[in-house]
Amino acid sequence: MNRFFYARLAIGNLKKNVSLYLPYVLAAVGIGAMYYIMGAITRDEGIKEMRGSNELLMILSLGCGVIAIFTVIFLFYTNSFLMKRRKREFGLFNILGMEKRHIGKMMFWEILMVAFGSIGGGLIVGIVLNKLVVLALMRLLEFDVPFGFSISKGAAISNIILFACIFGATLVYNLLQVQKASPIELLRSSSQGEREPKTRWVLAVLGILALGTGYGIAIVVESPIDVLMLFFLAVLLVMAGTYCLFTAGSIAILKLLRKNKNYYYKTCHFTSVSGMIYRMKQNAVGLSNICILSTMVLVMIAGTFSLYMGKDVSLRSRYPKEIMISGYGMTENGILMMQECAKQAAEDVGASIEELTCLTSLSFSGYKEGGEFHIVAYEEGALAPEGEIVMLEWMTQEEYRRFGGEAAELDEDEVLVYTSHGDRGDSQYRLGDQTFRVREYLSELNLDDMQMEIVYDLYFIVVKDESVLQEIDNLQKAVYGERASSPETVVAFDVAEGEEQEIACRERISQLLAEQDPESKEGAVRAESRSERKNDDMVVFGGFLFLGIFLGFVFLMATTMIIYYKQVSEGYEDKARFEIMQKVGMSKREVRASIRSQILKVFFLPLVTACVHLAAAFPMINRLLLLFGMADVKLFAVCTVATVGIFAVIYAVVYSITAKTYYKIVN
Repeated sequence: MNRFFYARLAIGNLKKNVSLYLPYVLAAVGIGAMYYIMGAITRDEGIKEMRGSNELLMILSLGCGVIAIFTVIFLFYTNSFLMKRRKREFGLFNILGMEKRHIGKMMFWEILMVAFGSIGGGLIVGIVLNKLVVLALMRLLEFDVPFGFSISKGAAISNIILFACIFGATLVYNLLQVQKASPIELLRSSSQGEREPKTRWVLAVLGILALGTGYGIAIVVESPIDVLMLFFLAVLLVMAGTYCLFTAGSIAILKLLRKNKNYYYKTCHFTSVSGMIYRMKQNAVGLSNICILSTMVLVMIAGTFSLYMGKDVSLRSRYPKEIMISGYGMTENGILMMQECAKQAAEDVGASIEELTCLTSLSFSGYKEGGEFHIVAYEEGALAPEGEIVMLEWMTQEEYRRFGGEAAELDEDEVLVYTSHGDRGDSQYRLGDQTFRVREYLSELNLDDMQMEIVYDLYFIVVKDESVLQEIDNLQKAVYGERASSPETVVAFDVAEGEEQEIACRERISQLLAEQDPESKEGAVRAESRSERKNDDMVVFGGFLFLGIFLGFVFLMATTMIIYYKQVSEGYEDKARFEIMQKVGMSKREVRASIRSQILKVFFLPLVTACVHLAAAFPMINRLLLLFGMADVKLFAVCTVATVGIFAVIYAVVYSITAKTYYKIVN
């Protein structure tokens, strides 16, 4: 036998199954190209020399890992669709006299050709598009675009190794599937699962409980720190609940529809509901995957786009003034030195100071349980105390009055309290062995925008004088030791002339501070500029947006592929059924109406469910964005609605295109 016989046979098989393998290869080429591009960017020497490259490369490296893991899962999953359609063909080869080892040789050549086309195509497309993607990334980050064109050998080698391993493992899996099945089992594989599935109420209830718990965590938990720790638990619960409900809940709903005579006994509904009941068990996983991938696309795009659009709001929340000079444990002379450095620097660079302010306060974290604040030193392995984590910021009444605050003279055991999100119902607070009576809850805190956004509850507490503040300072130092806070003094102001003068003024302040005695407390002072931080934020938020769009496109492509293969798979399964229906009197118009009813139920159910997931996750994602200083809920809502609208349009287009394939097969 000619040694290339199996190769020619493999080519013929691929040609006959081009409608199955071409989308598979195109998807592999697309993912391979994106994996190469991401790898090439992380290895680009020019990007490594840019400002903020460390943060950017860390974000993109995370993207490389996510794409690699997703590629393994996705290609194995789509391969299962291919094997399902090919098993009958392999069984026929076996019955006609071809041994399984010969089938194995044929499968080897098929996988080799698919792998060669996928890896080669992915590298070619990746190399061609790499520069275009880099240009888009640099434009997004507002960086100067580097000139030149290069091919990343490291990214290419990594790409080849990853996909060679995936296709090698796929070949082994396919061979085992064929080897352990008899020819009769292979021939009947496409008709398996035709018995009516039982309604598994226990699984449905578990799905409702898992989904409800995940939703509850997303809605109820308010602290961004707690949200960060519980986010992945909520995600896992929602994923588990989705799989359970699509597997068991969908069958239960379809059976309830069947019991509704007014709905069920209509031509278009009768055939679609009855057919879906029999196949929902094997289709549930695919629909769940579509739903989860759609949710991931919506969450990533909406979240990262909101961060990017709200970067200026986030920046102002962390830097209320354009230039901020901060120092800890400053003496009166040190505070005067900070103010003089600010004035001298502005004069040296020809800048005009606007609204110079100075604030001294003591901040440290603790746990609030009722009217008691706990401050506990961290010990590895120890349980955190009961209560909610809060930030306590203390200042004297004299300091408060300097900013226009009006209040009657406080006693030593009295305090004024301001909190925007915390509890206002306590009449007194206890800290250690000290008790403070709450004289008044302030309705606003007029600190000339000196207060910054905090990701958890902030209690701003005004005490009588320095002696009381010193007692509180001694108390927290006795507990926290080396990790204790010191009173922080912040001198802040705006510059009238613009960003260039602002940056120049900050640099001059740093020079003047460096000239101070390094052994003194006054030397441990730093100056920060909003404009300089803006450039760093551009790298972080732009990098997240780039990664969100990139991964969103990967998941969207995977969603499209799963929808396509489900249409093809169901088309072949429904072909014979609709032929029988037409023979017993169903018209072509009624067939199309039944098909339309079935497809609308099946393929828009994941989209609707994904939107429900996103709505439930909205509060949790909003609190996660607070960790980045993004507190504009309205902006996040607008970005979310826009993302859902655009995705729904794309989803509808994908549905209409793939539905044509289904109609073609059935007709």
